[in-house]
Amino acid sequence: MENNKAEAEKAINIVKENFNITSQLYKEFKLFKALAETHEISDNLANLIITEAKTASNNMFDSYKLEKEKSKLIKDLNYTFGKGFIFEQKLSSYKIYATIQTLLNEWRNNDNNFDKVTEYEILLHESLTRQKDKKIEKVCQPNNLTRSLMKEIFNKKYSKTLSEAQKQLINLYTNEKDEVVSNEFKKIKRDCLALVEKYMSSCGNKILNNKYKIISDKIENLNEDNVSKENLSKFLLIEKLSSEILGE
Repeated sequence: MENNKAEAEKAINIVKENFNITSQLYKEFKLFKALAETHEISDNLANLIITEAKTASNNMFDSYKLEKEKSKLIKDLNYTFGKGFIFEQKLSSYKIYATIQTLLNEWRNNDNNFDKVTEYEILLHESLTRQKDKKIEKVCQPNNLTRSLMKEIFNKKYSKTLSEAQKQLINLYTNEKDEVVSNEFKKIKRDCLALVEKYMSSCGNKILNNKYKIISDKIENLNEDNVSKENLSKFLLIEKLSSEILGE
């Protein structure tokens, strides 16, 4: 097909017809492409992407329409090129493509094989964090497609409940290195503790003061160097508390 212009044109037409922007196939392709083409990111961001991709595979698609569109695509390919022809084509990145497609299928399956899912998630994690050049010390940032995908997922899940400050923190968390995230956590913690202390000094309600003292102690004990998704949730709550104290 590579050296056959007529055959290539037929394939392009099939792709255009089946992967239109409103189709479930196109939506899955965007997710698939982001997972396949992203490399050289931190362990933390890789874990986050896998978690959100798993959520997206269940919440962003109409499974019935997706399977129907896939069946039509295979039918069109078989009719045009002969049954099974398309599956005989060699792909240089077959291993990671097969890994991602298996995960997308298993994540949608309520009775999935836990051992298989774990094994393939490890393979995907290795692909996402793989360094192309060991001599390059600078950690590359996720590509624009990945950033766009992450923002789309977060916006669908949280846009109605998050403040602007919380959205900015999520944006920083998905785009920046761990060191930058840790520094932002430190600033959020420092600012919130200052607000709580100021509030307590001006509040004459003993019950409220006791409540905020407990909260203050919990904030003080937070580890700003822990940039896990679980810790991100805690700092999102701190941002919310700061906004409430400020009356925003």
